[in-house]
Amino acid sequence: MSNPKADSPAADENEVRLRPHPETASVVIFGASGDLTARKLLPALFDLWSDGYLSDQSPIIGVARREKTDESFRQEIYTAMNGQFRGGPISPEKWEQFSQRLFYRQLDIAIPDGYYAFKQELESIENRQGTGHNRIVYMATSPDLFLPAIEHLGFAKMIPDRDATEWLRVVFEKPFGHDLASAQELSGNLRRLLREQQIYRIDHYLGKETVQNILLFRFGNSIFEPLLNRNHVDHIQITVSESQGLERGRGGYYDNSGALRDVLQNHVLQLLCLIAMEPPALFNSNDLHEEKLKVLKAINAGNSGEITDWVVAGQYSAGTVDGKPAISYLSEERIPADSRTETFVAMKVKVDNWRWAGVPFYLRTGKRLPSRVSEIAIQFKHPPLNLFNTVECDGDICALVGAQPNKLVFRIQPSESIKLSFSTKRPGMQYQIHPVTMDFDYKTFTQPLPEAYERLLLDVLRGDSTLFMRSDELEAAWQFVTPILNFWSQKKTVPEPYRSGSWGPRAADDLLRSDGRQWRSPAQ
Repeated sequence: MSNPKADSPAADENEVRLRPHPETASVVIFGASGDLTARKLLPALFDLWSDGYLSDQSPIIGVARREKTDESFRQEIYTAMNGQFRGGPISPEKWEQFSQRLFYRQLDIAIPDGYYAFKQELESIENRQGTGHNRIVYMATSPDLFLPAIEHLGFAKMIPDRDATEWLRVVFEKPFGHDLASAQELSGNLRRLLREQQIYRIDHYLGKETVQNILLFRFGNSIFEPLLNRNHVDHIQITVSESQGLERGRGGYYDNSGALRDVLQNHVLQLLCLIAMEPPALFNSNDLHEEKLKVLKAINAGNSGEITDWVVAGQYSAGTVDGKPAISYLSEERIPADSRTETFVAMKVKVDNWRWAGVPFYLRTGKRLPSRVSEIAIQFKHPPLNLFNTVECDGDICALVGAQPNKLVFRIQPSESIKLSFSTKRPGMQYQIHPVTMDFDYKTFTQPLPEAYERLLLDVLRGDSTLFMRSDELEAAWQFVTPILNFWSQKKTVPEPYRSGSWGPRAADDLLRSDGRQWRSPAQ
């Protein structure tokens, strides 16, 4: 007997709507010999293809200076990334099918001479694959090559005119400048060659499932959004911590960057925007960017006085992380013995608008902390009158404790989840509060979560820039951060040491203690 529901036209439409639509474009990766290509980009593209989102026709072309054949590139990529796919190791048959779309072309990106020949070879590959000339160029290179590469693409007539039928989208990895002036200069130079719609500044944090869920959770649930304002929220903490130090030889890059540039200016401020922004008029890229921009322009110092009154810089010393000894930052490879680069930064900021007036936002990020965790924790105000005793128990031993505020926690990594803590009556003859937690864990779903790069690359294929930073957002973030960098430079600020495996320097704790608050343990 047939199922009338399944036979209905509405059911057919829903099935079609849920079915993946394969996108077709050439994906050109500049800097394909680097770690990012094998560790993140190719596994993401493989998963997109496996799930039906990337067309069988789409070629993937790695570009770098080293001399390689297509076959050696394919074997090198397979060896480096097998086992990093969502579904685990892949069969040789499936890899053979996928790898036929992988090509390699030798090109010195910094020299214009080879681009005309590269264009001809790229068109030849596209013709053989039976695809058009729609292209994504992924700049997996050092930032100093961003502008020369785009200029050379322009000279080779590889940037389509505004009215052309084919399109080009260019993805840029951070950092996007090192201060406000350099970011403005880079954006201005790129806009001479590309339209803003062609520029995709990628921040992989925005591709994580829980980050995307913040918007749906806030604006898709009528019971929560009315609570997120100065009337109900006591304060908000945003933590992005890493347990690792400077693995994979990143010392040279990191010492010229530091925690403020490397993480807080982009990842942390973007998370702040998503939790603090107003509902957009429409759920589209432009309206979302406009609301995030308003938040960035409203961020201000959390305390009056000098920057040291609301910003703390730290640098890790030797200690123990995950039960293993960890060396100090100054002992890391390629780090000068007198380096003043911060590996930890904490700050108290405020968002000067109607919704958040008077609500402090505490931000922190650092390396060699006890665990790798990223989360947004919203702590609500206590009830105006405490009528009940709060009891906490460890086994059969119970004790009266201070009233516990309600908390809403978005765990971004690891174990992505959303948790809400509230109070209920403890069983028994007395009115006693017992704190409980209601949580949603993504492990509830049987299908594996897509990797952040997988989601973001699909958005580039679709031309959706919602999860990418617009140039005015970028400049507004630098507008806030640059005065701190200048202050540290002018005052020759020496970061406060903190032991590896701790949650940062003492001054970070004092930042909250002076307000009668304390940092939340991300394990809670």
